[in-house]
Amino acid sequence: MFRLEHLTKQFSDQFVLEDFSFDIQEGEKIIVSGRSGIGKTTLFRLLLGFEQPDSGKIYFENELLTEISVWNLRRRVAYVSQDLNIGRGNLQTFFNETLSLKANAEYKNSSLDELEELLNAFELPDTLLQKNIEELSGGEKQRVAIINALLLKRNIFFLDEITSALDKSLKSKVLDYFLLNPTFTVLSISHDNYLPAEAITRTLKLD
Repeated sequence: MFRLEHLTKQFSDQFVLEDFSFDIQEGEKIIVSGRSGIGKTTLFRLLLGFEQPDSGKIYFENELLTEISVWNLRRRVAYVSQDLNIGRGNLQTFFNETLSLKANAEYKNSSLDELEELLNAFELPDTLLQKNIEELSGGEKQRVAIINALLLKRNIFFLDEITSALDKSLKSKVLDYFLLNPTFTVLSISHDNYLPAEAITRTLKLD
């Protein structure tokens, strides 16, 4: 699905990636590990075309990633950040606005039909929909961001520390949801030691 060939990326005098090559197959679950600042988030930004490598090439489904072809990739990927500043205002309106964007509009009705099911799956009451995002706890915001990504009906997920604000039970539930789904291709940055026993994963150690 992804092929990275001899990527080099540096900021000032510091190499984040140097002559880095890696393949990601459809349906794989990749755990990206390494100390803070080693380049984990930069790798995601390179794959999404928000950063350009200094040298090397990135292919998505055997097509070279360019300023034009990257739009096809972004329509296929859901990126969930650890950033809890997910928006403001009424939560139901937040979901509606996401699904009203041109790239997502075709899934709006079916996704909204699944919203209650997803809220239940991640232990959020449907009464939360009438609250403003500013009223939610950090853990609630994190689960809202996850649900928002799932509503997009995509099967490639870039997950950046998405369980940092969750307790142990919810961490397990979230990771089980993504790592045990055979149709998902997942790249997950995580410092959690938990992995589902049945999950088949590969670890990419950047340091």
